[in-house]
Amino acid sequence: MNNKNLILSCTNIHKYFSFNKKVEARLHVLRGIDISIFEGELVSIIGASGAGKSTLLHILGGLDRPTAGDVFWGTENISRLDDDELAGLRSREVGFVFQFHHLLPEFTALENVAIPQMILGKSYKKAEEEARKYLTNVGLSGRLSHRPSELSGGEQQRVAIARAVVNQPRVVFADELTGNLDSTSANELFNLIEDLNKNNKQTFVIVTHNEKLAGKSNRVLHMEDGKLK
Repeated sequence: MNNKNLILSCTNIHKYFSFNKKVEARLHVLRGIDISIFEGELVSIIGASGAGKSTLLHILGGLDRPTAGDVFWGTENISRLDDDELAGLRSREVGFVFQFHHLLPEFTALENVAIPQMILGKSYKKAEEEARKYLTNVGLSGRLSHRPSELSGGEQQRVAIARAVVNQPRVVFADELTGNLDSTSANELFNLIEDLNKNNKQTFVIVTHNEKLAGKSNRVLHMEDGKLK
């Protein structure tokens, strides 16, 4: 029995993608997923391409909706929220890091990390202070004024991680964040996530093809053909 607080769960999640109105043209991507995520966990989801890992991650984080089934954040069924309510939940409770970092190219590292806080109403001065602190925590104190094009791939992902955690979300979702990095940079990045998980008690759910890195997690979930094995 896990004695930590249950943060996130889903029951009997199905997801279809339709190519046209014909039932036989629908692609059944997720096939009855049940999952529970607890406070302070570092969970990795592994599986072959096309297994449904990214689709599951997007549904858990409120970026997409299931065709059937329910997603709960605590006791709140987010599947029943309207689009504005869901956007509000993502802003407050969720952090995302993607394979392609999606940093804003015209802004510096400091500004990229400050922006999510300003969206939630912080002054620029306070947001800048917090952004500076988090960028220092991920080892980028000397790169604050650099734009994404002036950073290495690993540094860009460190900025993306700082941006994802700066609002202290309940869960950070990472989708193949090491996919474009060499093995040394990938290991350094995963070590950073381990540190944030242990030292800040930050909850992470990570999709990865890298089974060696996934093995460092508290828990590894295997996906195959839209199901958890």
